[in-house]
Formats: sequence, C-alpha cells, structure tokens
Amino acid sequence: MTATDQLRAALRDLEAKARELELDKKLETFADKADHALRDAAVKAGDYAHENRGRVEESLDKAGAKVDEKTDGKYTRYVEKLRTGVLVGVDWVAQQRETSSTPGWAEQGRRYDRQADAGDAPTEDTSPRE
Repeated sequence: MTATDQLRAALRDLEAKARELELDKKLETFADKADHALRDAAVKAGDYAHENRGRVEESLDKAGAKVDEKTDGKYTRYVEKLRTGVLVGVDWVAQQRETSSTPGWAEQGRRYDRQADAGDAPTEDTSPRE
C-alpha cells in the first residue's frame, strides 16, 4: 500500500467518524450560537458607543487642548487627525446597534450573514468532492 493509498484510507475513516458523530450538525449549532452571541455583543457595543459619544468627544477635546498647551500647538494637525479618526470609529461602532435588543435575523431563527445579490455568480466550485 502506497503512502497515497494510506492517506486516502485515513481520510475515508475520518469522514466516516465525522458522520457517525454528526459533527456537521454540531458545527452548525455552534456557528448559530456564535453568530447570535457576536451580533448581540455588536449591538451592545453600538448602544454604548452611541450613548457615550459626547463623553469621548469631550475627552478628546481636553487631551488635544493639553497637547496644544504643552507643545505650543506644534502637533495640532496630528491631534485633530487622531480625533477625527477616533470619532469616525465611534460612529461606526454606534451604527452596529439596532433598536431591538434581539436582532431581526435572530428572532426568525436564522444566522447572521450577508445575503448574496440575485445576480451574483459563485466565484469558485464549492460542491463536495469525492
């Protein structure tokens, strides 16, 4: 028996064991739970960012004023660029929130994932191979 034949036999054994243990169903259940938990975390982070944007902006203004004071305005451009980047990030996180604590996709028992457009064609063959 060649090394290739041994490898094929080992792969067949692994596939049979995976079917026996119903790993595909367990993986699907795990993925559903992980999707729900991650989306819930994103919603909570979005709520927190939305509620505290003013505090972040205040803190950035104070820090920028202190840097300007200590450096005689030498780094004003950099501080302003940093301030803008942070606020853009806070706004992006805030956009992840939803009005309901349970996202609509979760209420329908589905996982959270992007739906492909009707015109999209698969870019690669994803069919199972023997």
